[in-house]
Amino acid sequence: MIVAFIALSHEVKIITLAIKSVIKKAGIPIDVFLQTAEDMADQQKLDEFIDFARRSNIVVMHLMGGKKSFTGFDSVVSALREVNVPLFVSDVQFDNEVASCSTVNQDDYQKIHQYISYGGLENYENLLIFLANRFAGGHFEAKPPKKMPLQAIYHPKFGHISTLEEYMDKAYVHGRPTVGILFHNDPLKTGDKDLADNLIYSIEQHGANAILVFLSIGDAAKSLKWVVENYFMKDGKPVVDVVISTLAHSVAAFMPNSESVNDLFRMLGVPIIKAIMAYNTFEEWLASPLGLSPTEVAWNVVMPEFDGMIITVPITAREVSEIDPSTRAKITSYVIIPERLEKLVRLSINWAKLRHIPNEKKRVAIIFHNYPPRNDNIGSAAGLDVAASALNLLREMQKQGYLLDYLPENSQKLMDTIISGLTNEQRWLSPDEIAARAVAKISYEQYFKWFNELPADVREKMEKHWGKPPGKLFNYKGDLLVPGIINGNVFIGLQPPRGYTTDPASIYHSPDLPPPHHYYAYYRWIRDVFKADVIIHFGKHGTMEWLPGKSVGLSASCFPDIIISDIPNVYPYLIDDPGEGTCAKRRSYACLIDYLIPVMCNADSYDDLARVHVQLKEYYHAKTADSGKLETLKKLIWEAVVKANLHSDLNITMDEAFANFDVFVERLHSYLSELSDAQIADGLHILGEPPTGSRLEEFLVALTRLNNGDVPSLRQSIAELMGYDYDSLLANRGALRHDKKTNGDIIEELNQLALELIKRFHALGFKAENIDSLLYEMFGKTDARLRKCLFYISNFLVPALNSTVEELTNTLSACNGNYVPAGPSGAPTRGNADILPTGRNFYSVDPLCIPSVAAWEVGVNLADSLLKRYLQEEGKYPETVAIVVWATDCMRTNGEDIAEILYLMGVRPIWEESSGRVVGLEPIPIEVLKRPRIDVNIRISGLFRDTFPNLIHLIDEAVALVAGLDESPEENYIKKHVEDEISELIKQGVDIAKAREEACYRIFGDIPGGYGSGVNEAIDSKNWKSQVDLANIYINWGCYVYSRKKFGLRAPELFKKRLSKVNLTVKNWDQREYDALQIDDAYSYHAGMDLAIKVITGKAPRSYYGDSSDPKRVKIRSTAEEIRYCFRTRLINPKWIESMKRHGYHGASEFSRQIDYVLGWDATAEVIEDWMYEELAKKFVLDETMQKWLKEVNPYALYNMLERLLEAIERGMWKASEDVKRQLQQLYLQVDGLLEGGR
Repeated sequence: MIVAFIALSHEVKIITLAIKSVIKKAGIPIDVFLQTAEDMADQQKLDEFIDFARRSNIVVMHLMGGKKSFTGFDSVVSALREVNVPLFVSDVQFDNEVASCSTVNQDDYQKIHQYISYGGLENYENLLIFLANRFAGGHFEAKPPKKMPLQAIYHPKFGHISTLEEYMDKAYVHGRPTVGILFHNDPLKTGDKDLADNLIYSIEQHGANAILVFLSIGDAAKSLKWVVENYFMKDGKPVVDVVISTLAHSVAAFMPNSESVNDLFRMLGVPIIKAIMAYNTFEEWLASPLGLSPTEVAWNVVMPEFDGMIITVPITAREVSEIDPSTRAKITSYVIIPERLEKLVRLSINWAKLRHIPNEKKRVAIIFHNYPPRNDNIGSAAGLDVAASALNLLREMQKQGYLLDYLPENSQKLMDTIISGLTNEQRWLSPDEIAARAVAKISYEQYFKWFNELPADVREKMEKHWGKPPGKLFNYKGDLLVPGIINGNVFIGLQPPRGYTTDPASIYHSPDLPPPHHYYAYYRWIRDVFKADVIIHFGKHGTMEWLPGKSVGLSASCFPDIIISDIPNVYPYLIDDPGEGTCAKRRSYACLIDYLIPVMCNADSYDDLARVHVQLKEYYHAKTADSGKLETLKKLIWEAVVKANLHSDLNITMDEAFANFDVFVERLHSYLSELSDAQIADGLHILGEPPTGSRLEEFLVALTRLNNGDVPSLRQSIAELMGYDYDSLLANRGALRHDKKTNGDIIEELNQLALELIKRFHALGFKAENIDSLLYEMFGKTDARLRKCLFYISNFLVPALNSTVEELTNTLSACNGNYVPAGPSGAPTRGNADILPTGRNFYSVDPLCIPSVAAWEVGVNLADSLLKRYLQEEGKYPETVAIVVWATDCMRTNGEDIAEILYLMGVRPIWEESSGRVVGLEPIPIEVLKRPRIDVNIRISGLFRDTFPNLIHLIDEAVALVAGLDESPEENYIKKHVEDEISELIKQGVDIAKAREEACYRIFGDIPGGYGSGVNEAIDSKNWKSQVDLANIYINWGCYVYSRKKFGLRAPELFKKRLSKVNLTVKNWDQREYDALQIDDAYSYHAGMDLAIKVITGKAPRSYYGDSSDPKRVKIRSTAEEIRYCFRTRLINPKWIESMKRHGYHGASEFSRQIDYVLGWDATAEVIEDWMYEELAKKFVLDETMQKWLKEVNPYALYNMLERLLEAIERGMWKASEDVKRQLQQLYLQVDGLLEGGR
């Protein structure tokens, strides 16, 4: 018999065994050409297969993923039709299009399908015999297809066990933790049970029970819910304490469409741990800086995250044999990675133990982040009052029986206690005082033992950078000191310094710096001496998950894996940062508990801005009622504008303003309206505390400012009810109306109406039955759009916000070994309020669906607006644009940055209708584009490299596509630049293929395993002398090329060459929940790029921000305009300042970091003017009331602000008056003495 067979990779081994068995036992001569669809990607192999298939008795094809999984499908089918060779085709998930290509009769089809789907050696043997009889004239005995168990408990000692009761009688040991394991039943079909056996044996050797369940998909198979209820539960309660899932994709595939995975896992109530089965070979995985390939990240990591699983490590890798001569096939099997399997088992059992350890004995380590490692900044976390949140947690822990020696009186007392012990800042302490304050000491002998347990390559890296153990950092007479405090069974520690501030020279040469000895020792002490059962990293974000190592699927030599070890990691994290939260999930095996953004409110008008606004109203009134005052008012308005430095914002002189004062006034009013209408944070969030009172009302107005899906905007609905054109109001804020009001005045009134409506609704308890009467009361009629919005507030938003208490509940629930439900992430105020409530283990996006169709529309608008602004200012199109792209933004927006990049190039994605996944690219015709194709250089973040390698490939493909188009240089700047560079390289002796590849490099990022741009590290450590230093750091950290062929090729000269051609740079900002003055990455990446270009070329490029916080109304601002916008709307706004003062220590810490960021922006982009420094000094350090408050709550913040302001003066960045300088110096010495004396 001659058979051509295409099988799935895991079936090849069992089919090969069956062939050899049938030849030996039955004596049937069989000539088989056995391949996988993946093998057929090679055209030569496909041609060989087709030639063989043409002379076969029967061709069998078993696929996974339909026709698209096998590129040669149509060629094979067509060839067989020509020669009338019988064909059987099936797909794992029944595909009618595939099945209809079969030419065997229905009875034969059914029998062949059963043999294959039932699987196992015996069925494959009888399949071959059946095929020999039916299609090759044989007369051998073929047994009918034999069903294998579709679901069953399995144990190597007992085989298949049909009931939980039978398993508990045979293998269950009472009193032990129990680990459930979900396993696809493929091993029952292939006979390869090594992994299942080893998992079970390892779990049992670690003192736990293992209930491994094989399960399947199909009409006859039981659902996952049935499996869970019958094998993992008894009498409605779980008998397992944790579940390891080895299943790929989402487990939703094992459930009926009507059932929810979240609901099922809530019912079971235990953590679900994802074990990764890597598709790469062991050698490929070990060598890969990515860890996992882009496609397997989607089904091995992303989809399981949707189910709320805790992502861990690869426990197997693929092994491919040499070609088997009897079948012409390479046999694929999965080999166990023993050390990783042990890691998984230890981690899983430690999660399980949390359900067994009584709370009064449970030991918890709470880690406060502390970067930079200063006393003004302990417990740094985006948008979160960490001290108040930790106090809430301690109170709840005490209620639940955790052992505490004392409960701090308030959050300030907690911070005072921490600072009175050993911290990461030691400048005011002697070595003996430092040692006396340490909560513990790690002896040289102990650390040396721990150090020698590390892999050799890790030890080598640490010694190269930090010297012989135990290093110098926190070393007191050979002992390593442990900062923090112990309160009963709770340790509150400060995450150790990352290393850049302690070894500033490393900023220049080590973007992948390993952690210091002390960092590793600290976490080992937590695990092995303090013996923490669980660790809580408090708030976005720390440094551990950013240590060097693979992107995902970590090895024993990856530093995050080493540091977190096998301790369950619970991580409260800001809901609007899916990218960085995803990093924590994948690189530190964290169970995230997302927390709410701070309450958002309108900035409103204040101080000089409010006075100008009043004068403008007087001016409008005088125009109709008292024109004699106009000239006086003009003068007063201009004087007020100059006093407020608004003329600088508007870039206008007195002569220009007075040339057409009405036009100037309209522009001024528009600007003031935009500032006052901006959304800013009202203080910080406190874990587990829902907004209440007026703050709840303000927040509801903010959350409903934009449409939320099909729920209309509250403010826009009110506007339309009152007959206004809302878009016209927003687009022309300064325009004077017939009623003598400006559009900006109307917007302000609409906002007040929205707030009043919500206040009255609040007074009525947000009850839906009161909506119609409320609308009649306020507007004299009802309105369908307003009704829908208020119903949304009543039925969803208010209950969702009230559920903020689950942040606290689920943090401790995780500590008690319970499942934390999964939920979406993003920016709630961007029309995404549906992602609430918080308190869930958030997930991000499917990377293969980026950019989405909706993101494409926004990206096109961003690109058009950017080019329009540049055209207005330069009179021509830019030939080259450089854009900063971050993973978090890409996740929040589903790829608006990527859409903009592609559209600038004149390329659009091709989407698969059924899945929304991007499956290709096509050029937009020039006649449709109506402009040249723009060359785009991209500086990606390290996290983008990790999470979106597919998008790197997509952009690289787009560059090559555009460079190959038959267009003129005037139409196609990419082609122009690529061709020019190819010519240069060929002259240098580079061959044409290599020259073309290099000329198309456009994507630059961090060294593999590294993160950041380095500029902020230099600013924070004060380790720079000139802008040239900062530019060199930027180039050194970001000069690594990424493409389809290159992964982290170091190319500093090429990076400089690309930057030298840039006409404009852009960074998009997609939300206002935090702004560009609130994170150091904003200046470090974007302004760092501008500075590098300036240093290279001698001229700064045009620099812009794309504001897509309202996706339907994108705006482009210059970087200077953006910084002034942030500065005025929030930073010096009394409303924001007072809201932060509510938070004591952490409010002061926010002020202190703000001054750091301001200095960073000025050092790089030179966008901070003298008046801005003066305002900062006046409001934050020279005001006596503020000074007194700072000295009480956080004198270290006052010290740092003074130090930074004086640094700005010393570096010539601020030309302060001698009087101000003297005041700052005197106060600095006074505070220094205060801190010195308060040791």
